[in-house]
Amino acid sequence: MKHSKLVALTLAFFAFVSFQVFADDLFDLDGGAAGPEESAAEAAPAEDGEAPAAEAAPSDAPKTAQLDVNASAADSESEQELRDLNVEKKKQIKVVQKKDFMKDKRFELGIDIGFACGDWEDLLAVGIRAAYHFNEYIALQARFLYGAVSWENETLKQAKEADAYVAKSNLMLMGGASAVFTPFYGKLSVFGDIIPKYDLNASVGVYYYRTVAEGEGVKTMKNNNVAFQVGFAPRIFLGKNASLSLNFDWFIMKDKRPKQEGGSSAYLKSDFLFTINASMFLPFAK
Repeated sequence: MKHSKLVALTLAFFAFVSFQVFADDLFDLDGGAAGPEESAAEAAPAEDGEAPAAEAAPSDAPKTAQLDVNASAADSESEQELRDLNVEKKKQIKVVQKKDFMKDKRFELGIDIGFACGDWEDLLAVGIRAAYHFNEYIALQARFLYGAVSWENETLKQAKEADAYVAKSNLMLMGGASAVFTPFYGKLSVFGDIIPKYDLNASVGVYYYRTVAEGEGVKTMKNNNVAFQVGFAPRIFLGKNASLSLNFDWFIMKDKRPKQEGGSSAYLKSDFLFTINASMFLPFAK
């Protein structure tokens, strides 16, 4: 019993001493009391008999690390530019970085080359286009395409081998206008070294569409149609004044084909047109 009380008193004593030491370390902001040499220097009078300097009044202000504001606030040029943006510059920020290629209030002129997939024949098409970009998102575009060369596809060859009558209708020329919407813009990393800029646009329009319908042993017909167009096009920018795009367009119209026994039959025709477009923008940007 006596031993247990002795152990308890010993533990209490060490706990009290440990608390005192911990408390001194915790609340002593000056890093502990002055050493013997510092205390003696403060207490000793000046050698010339002058009174010791008055003890500095303790400061209640918390001790904080003094940082070099200029060094800690140093940012890259891009971060500093983001802070200083005005309203006009903010319009250029559409992705992580400022847009390098601006279409706002610029004209676009380009040439097209591609092919149309028909029911019986495929067609090589060439053409031109012109557009005006009201802003970065909306443009009005006019296009003209001419069916230059056509060739038989595999389906037509099989029909001829079976001596089947075929009435085909191919694009002769087309022209019209469409509204172009560009909601997406971004950048790609190609093998980590090339970073091209791109955008994605969708278009809806109305076109004049002329076709040539013919069949074996019947008179050739030329049809003038009104076609509705929907399209999708990814674009890669080449510098600040040129671009290269891939265009996927669907044209839907009411067309006619000659019958073998005479006359014609109306049907709904849908052509898929794939073109590659190279464009330049005016006025030129520096």
